[in-house]
Amino acid sequence: MWRTICRVAMLAGGICAGIPALCQAQSPPYPTRLITLVVPFVPGGATDLIARIVAQHLGKELGQSVIVENRPGASGIVGTGAVAKSPPDGYTLVLGSADTIVINPHLHKELPFDSLTDLAPIALLADAPEFIVASASLPASNLREFIELARAKPGGFNYGSPGVGTVPHLAGARFARMIGTEMVHVPFSGSAAAMTEVGSGSVQMTISTKASADSFVQTGRVKFLAIASPRRLDSLPDIPTTAEAGLPGYEIANWWGIFAPQGTRPDIIALLNSSLRMTFDDPENAALLTRLGIVPVKSTVQEFAERIRLDDQRWKEIVAESGVHLD
Repeated sequence: MWRTICRVAMLAGGICAGIPALCQAQSPPYPTRLITLVVPFVPGGATDLIARIVAQHLGKELGQSVIVENRPGASGIVGTGAVAKSPPDGYTLVLGSADTIVINPHLHKELPFDSLTDLAPIALLADAPEFIVASASLPASNLREFIELARAKPGGFNYGSPGVGTVPHLAGARFARMIGTEMVHVPFSGSAAAMTEVGSGSVQMTISTKASADSFVQTGRVKFLAIASPRRLDSLPDIPTTAEAGLPGYEIANWWGIFAPQGTRPDIIALLNSSLRMTFDDPENAALLTRLGIVPVKSTVQEFAERIRLDDQRWKEIVAESGVHLD
């Protein structure tokens, strides 16, 4: 009788679960329809680019259409919150980043969702280490010389950012604290505007990704002093890490990963993780990220969850130090 029951269940797609349940019916198949990947920012930029690569790859892997839906607003809060409140069925996902998942909650006293409890991490996809970028007109050829100049003029040096509460703003505040001097924050309306002023010499430095600074470096208006990462970037092997350049412990990076609403079935999360881990195995996709200074990452669900936990604590400290609140 036991063998007959299990045979019938297995033929029907069930899995034998043992006494007392005897056999457990298989979960409904997934996916059977279109999947939406929400980008909580406007089209264009690194987040949107990564999302479109992911959507194309995931669609091929799963045999279903995956569309990208841009839902910008409130520094990523609108789109991320919409996914957090969506049905946990695996058909609505969000491309989250360090700023939307672990920074926004510490900048805003009240959010319509909790990114750590309302969203389930699926896979970390990419890291974007930040660089310390200085005006080429400064008489400093390396980070140590720049720090000496800044310390010699407390309050006389400033740093630009794409806006209040952005990664470069918070990272610049931590930089000033770590080198033990005062620096003035100058917010702009975007990375390009901030980089333009650093290039002109009216602003002494900024914290930036390779993608945002590259064209200004190529024209000789700004220079990379160090990468705020534990290892050098393969595409810029001559740029030292902050530890090598004389500022150990200063590490800043943004990252991107896929999330689903909390409560999504574990088998769906496992399937998505397995599929997403291969996103940048394609040489063309990997090369595109490399040109932007973005490092592809493969992670398990548990590794991604631990990265989020550690980064949440670190950014909580950085935001507290800065005294910045956006409510």
